[in-house]
Amino acid sequence: MGTVTKTIQKTLKIKLVPVSKRDKVLVHCLLSDYTNLLTDALNIVVKNDVRSRKKAHEFCYRYLRERYPHLHNKYVEEAYKRALSVYRSYRRLLRKWMKHKRGNPPSPPSVDVNRVVDLHIDTFRIEEENIFKILRLSIGGGEYAKFIMLVYDHALRELSNAKVSNSKIIVDRDALYLLLTIRKNVEVFEHRNKLVIDINEDSVACLLVDYEKSRAVLFTISYKISRLRMNYRRIRRSIQRKVDNIYERNKLLEKYGARERNRVEDIVKKVTTVIAEIARMHKADIVRENLENMKMNSRKSSRKLNYRLQTLPYRKMIFNLEYKAYERGFNVVEVDAKKTSITCPSCWYVDKENRSDDRFKCKKCGFEFNSHYVACLNLFSRLNDGVVAIRGGRIYAYLEAGSVVPVDVAPDDPAIGEQVTREKPVLTIPKIIKNT
Repeated sequence: MGTVTKTIQKTLKIKLVPVSKRDKVLVHCLLSDYTNLLTDALNIVVKNDVRSRKKAHEFCYRYLRERYPHLHNKYVEEAYKRALSVYRSYRRLLRKWMKHKRGNPPSPPSVDVNRVVDLHIDTFRIEEENIFKILRLSIGGGEYAKFIMLVYDHALRELSNAKVSNSKIIVDRDALYLLLTIRKNVEVFEHRNKLVIDINEDSVACLLVDYEKSRAVLFTISYKISRLRMNYRRIRRSIQRKVDNIYERNKLLEKYGARERNRVEDIVKKVTTVIAEIARMHKADIVRENLENMKMNSRKSSRKLNYRLQTLPYRKMIFNLEYKAYERGFNVVEVDAKKTSITCPSCWYVDKENRSDDRFKCKKCGFEFNSHYVACLNLFSRLNDGVVAIRGGRIYAYLEAGSVVPVDVAPDDPAIGEQVTREKPVLTIPKIIKNT
């Protein structure tokens, strides 16, 4: 089997301790200057309707360098790059609003509160002094600030064989944190076994095809992200309705917004870790659907459904899943997901009426099954690695995979010489299936 070299990117959050009071003052002054720099860059970008990095450099660089000569020139570049990104996001929201014209138009971009300083790789260096790792930060004009990095063991292992990239400093009142971005190359091996996944609102449907043991297993990993999102949505609406003081309202919204993000991030990390561990234990490459151009019909769908789909952290989940799989030496294969949940895996009949919520019933041949598992079967069929066939109410995953049997037709005991499983997880892998 062949090997492929993949580049993975991770962000390590490391607490910083200023070496002296002067270093603490310098970083707070840098944050203030960078916020003003970012505000000026954003005003220039918006005023001139700048949409490319080349134009942003032409309009911003010389003016900002003359106005902030005491800062390192890379801070100017990072400021107009970030301003351009904010303006592009605003334009996307504006185009979406112009298309449907629902609610109020998006507010023009502005810099109200900023706690982040974007660091180019040329503005900082990580050094070793005695037993400590020291962050040496260039302010500009020959000024430097030094911080002790409180690096935990896991971060030390990650830094040992990785390349440092552009990063960020977060100033949270008196606390300082470094969001250190690292990149490293890993060798990924191709494996015959496959773990096919279908990511949904509150679950990941999985089909594990194990050629060595001649079996295929269907199971589900559940989580409650959409319910969590809706709960925090109700909390925010209640705060906006009941709290009149703007300062208190914004403080509460920030508090619960951060809490929601942290909880969603925790769920995503746990779910992707479980999937990657299943792939490692069964030596299976991960097969996922390609939903990069996922779109919703907002006119036909309810507002609640649109909100749940829009806030589904699909890309974050894919990003975490890919780097965790690559770290373990397993590949992630993309397959076209078009019409996988409405295509019958038995007769290949395609019809929107085949699916009703989580249930699938073919209008042509009458085949019934869970719609998420149907999507997994169709993704496996599109791999050119096997074929799914329905015979006598049983689902067979060929070439050498065993049968996968729905709950309602599975016998009490497997037939001799035949690997059979039910729609729920089988006893052979209960320890690695978790409900988060």
